Amino acid sequence: MSGRLRRITPAEVSVRSRHAHAFLDAAELILLLGDDAGIEAVPNLIGSLAVLSGIAAADAICGEARGERAGENHLDAVDLLRRSVEPGSTAPAQLKRLLTAKSTTQYSGQLIGRAKALELLTAARRLVECLERR
Repeated sequence: MSGRLRRITPAEVSVRSRHAHAFLDAAELILLLGDDAGIEAVPNLIGSLAVLSGIAAADAICGEARGERAGENHLDAVDLLRRSVEPGSTAPAQLKRLLTAKSTTQYSGQLIGRAKALELLTAARRLVECLERR
């Protein structure tokens, strides 16, 4: 196993799967209620939760398929996911889209727009759907 990959147990796969669903559910709630609840930077919050959901889904997919997940470098996860899903799956592209937005949504002072947040939410949904089909 490469030093960039980490073993993941079936119990950890289950936890990461639950995390993927929980982050996605939270993003959906923020989409529905965030403005009415007075939450600031709703698009960034949705985007950030979508990123977390996608990473967790990818960990669970790879863990189930290969017994490993990417280590600290999330971009290694794209390659590992590509090797863990059926040929032609859009899952690796969805994960890459989310990871590209990670810094902007989670660490930067830059605000994203609603359209970008919805794009990221769609990518997370697709990864969770891929996880559910397994």
